[in-house]
Amino acid sequence: MADAALATKQATTEASKLLALIKRAEGGDATALPALRESLALPGIADVLGGDVARKAADRFLDAFCGKHLATREATATKMAQLRTELAGANSTAVERLLADRAVLCWFHVHKLEISYAGKESMSLALADHYQKCIDRAHRRYLSALKALAEVRKLNVTVQLNIARKQVNVAGAAAGV
Repeated sequence: MADAALATKQATTEASKLLALIKRAEGGDATALPALRESLALPGIADVLGGDVARKAADRFLDAFCGKHLATREATATKMAQLRTELAGANSTAVERLLADRAVLCWFHVHKLEISYAGKESMSLALADHYQKCIDRAHRRYLSALKALAEVRKLNVTVQLNIARKQVNVAGAAAGV
């Protein structure tokens, strides 16, 4: 019990120090930057403090789409996280994770546009054409992100040399390449 309380107190103290550094840096105090950079080098800190711009974009989309419907927002965010995990796969590279993020954002965007289009009871032909063009562009970006992810996976080949038997084993989708 005492260990948990001590850890919580230490975390709170560290968070307070980091917030003070951020406040100084945001106020224009350049002397705070070296310590802030040191803190930002810790795993996950840059993401928590807004450095993950892919998540910012997803949050903006979710805010615009869901508004005050928090349950819908959470359900959609959870679905996006599940898709991101599925697309990235186990032991994914940084590039695979970036492309999975992009594919999920594109997935969301194309479906958001489809929902908006389907929700219109009536519209002019010009507006319908505009929606279709937006949907087509979003769909192309979605397919492009998925294709890029597949190509990166194809290039990510594991080669195993068995010198004793003089054989080469190639694992992965690119075995025929």
